[in-house]
Amino acid sequence: MKKLNLNESFISRIWMNPSNYGELRTTEGKVVEVLSYGKPNFDSGADFSDSIVKIDGVLYSGDIEIHCSVKDWKIHKHTKNRKYNKVILNVVMWGDESDDAMPKTARRTIPTVILSEFLSRSIHEIWKDLINNPAPAFLLPCSREIGNLDRATVKSWLNELGMERLKYRAERIKRRLETLKSETQSADGKFAWETALMEFVFEALGFSKNKEPFLKLAGMLDISKIRLCCKTHDDFDALLYGCSGLFTGHRDAYAYRIKSKWNLIQEELKSEAMDRSEWNFFRLRPVNFPTLRMAYASGFLMELAKGDLFRRLVFCFKNSPETVKDITGILLGIEYSDYWKTHYDFGKESKAEKTAAGQSRAEDIITNVVLPLMHVYSREFRDDDLLVKTKRIYMNGDDNSDNVILKMMKKQLGLRPSSICESQGVIHLHNFYCSKERCSECRIGEKVFERFSVSEAIPETIYS
Repeated sequence: MKKLNLNESFISRIWMNPSNYGELRTTEGKVVEVLSYGKPNFDSGADFSDSIVKIDGVLYSGDIEIHCSVKDWKIHKHTKNRKYNKVILNVVMWGDESDDAMPKTARRTIPTVILSEFLSRSIHEIWKDLINNPAPAFLLPCSREIGNLDRATVKSWLNELGMERLKYRAERIKRRLETLKSETQSADGKFAWETALMEFVFEALGFSKNKEPFLKLAGMLDISKIRLCCKTHDDFDALLYGCSGLFTGHRDAYAYRIKSKWNLIQEELKSEAMDRSEWNFFRLRPVNFPTLRMAYASGFLMELAKGDLFRRLVFCFKNSPETVKDITGILLGIEYSDYWKTHYDFGKESKAEKTAAGQSRAEDIITNVVLPLMHVYSREFRDDDLLVKTKRIYMNGDDNSDNVILKMMKKQLGLRPSSICESQGVIHLHNFYCSKERCSECRIGEKVFERFSVSEAIPETIYS
């Protein structure tokens, strides 16, 4: 059989359809039974996560990696990459005669299946079938009927869900505040509020791909101690790039300077450090690299620790006649090191000046962090005027946010959200109703499927 140079997406589609092959065995002759293919991973790391397989009767749970050839494991430098430590099976289309090409981590050899040896039909037949039947896009069960519904009904439901989402985010912040207060047992309530603000802003800076490492980093930082040892932008850069483990081997003047400062700060704070491999750069544009976002996080932390940022935000929210505009100005006005205006990673200079956090990111922080935080703050201090103002901005404020979920949902719902509340309602609808198949509890689902059972509609929900 001629070894065609197939891409991994194509091989993944062959792999996920068991009718394409049968009676799998590893290169060592062990019987392989697939119990769960797992979830496709579109970030760095293995191609499928949460997979379950039996190899010679022994149950394994972990990741599955897809390659064109056995030697690709070594070519792609997976051996020393920690993100591949959970791989339980390596699925490749073509074998390789060289024994040293077999996939390994630092501690073990990975069981490998050479798919071409077990195909039920020719690769050309499979290729033709996949080309003629492309993967379908996500389809809402109600997508065919929703256009017939009264728009006022849909919008009313989205606004209700939007308020539900505001309360959901506010509750997360409230729980975190309670934990911080109980952990520190400090009379200084301001410490808990500042720490919560830092943690949730860091989460927002991480997007979906680096949310977890940003949260982990925030959990390693103590603002009260940072105030004592960090004075300048270089100090805060040294702290964050050091704790995050994002340093590379590059040694330009800036890198040398903050690495030297990190050695002193780490000794003083006894800080641990993360590993660079915990951060995702894969399939991210340079403007979204965690190294560039970290520059803004550094400036934000400096303003929080040295510039009384939390108090300024509260004061602005309570007293400004143009609250959103002025808070956006505060967030966009945060200064960060000049180095990161011309670099997106250590030693990697960009042709155009970079912005560590632009207008859309500032608006996202206001929607997902500042508004829920003010909701909690107003209730905590029984400030009814502040609570009313928070809800008014949330329900009437313009929203320009856009992401994959919003684009897909807006297209199928056939509407454009007219406020922050409606836009957040669309996201909440997707996350807590559509993706969880809760059609019977959804106001839209009730209207659309009242003529037949929801169980008949659910199979139409398809994820590519």
